Amino acid sequence: MARGQNVYDVIVAGRTIGSLKVFDEKGKDNVETHRIESDFKVMFYKGSYSTQTNYVQGKLVSATCAHHVNGDLKEKTLTKTSSKTLYEVLFSGEDGEDKPAAVVNKPIMSTITSLYYKEPINITEVYSERYGKMCNIRKLSEGKYGVTLPDGKEGVYSYKNGLCREVKTDLAGFKLRIVLNEGKTAMR
Repeated sequence: MARGQNVYDVIVAGRTIGSLKVFDEKGKDNVETHRIESDFKVMFYKGSYSTQTNYVQGKLVSATCAHHVNGDLKEKTLTKTSSKTLYEVLFSGEDGEDKPAAVVNKPIMSTITSLYYKEPINITEVYSERYGKMCNIRKLSEGKYGVTLPDGKEGVYSYKNGLCREVKTDLAGFKLRIVLNEGKTAMR
């Protein structure tokens, strides 16, 4: 079981407010699990965010994304393969319970989480585990990519030697920078 872990600092307005950990677990028979856990605190807002995606032979079979605020489940999205369509997407939690279930009718090979694992070379869309939708991705410059989220915001992912170094995104109205902390990173 090969395991790797990269640690990122979550920064708002120049202050580190938390961390994001990227775990990599490869099983046997082409099974791979990507997992991200993040904790942060801004003023009275204490949040945690986690996603886990499971792949078999490079294709997504399930994804879970959960967002807690001040200890309460704010939203949870579960994506799983189903027999009728390719994927069924279920929403729950405070913000998600009124959302109807959704379907995704094409195979998912890359997700937002996978952007922390490898540079999205020649990829035009990734699946958002949080929104349960496909998102367009475009190359902005060498090693830099923009992902348009369903809420219209854009996340920018920067890479060096194929490794994700920095992500600029928005969460709950805060502009976040998620920066690789090389001192804390366990090299694979």
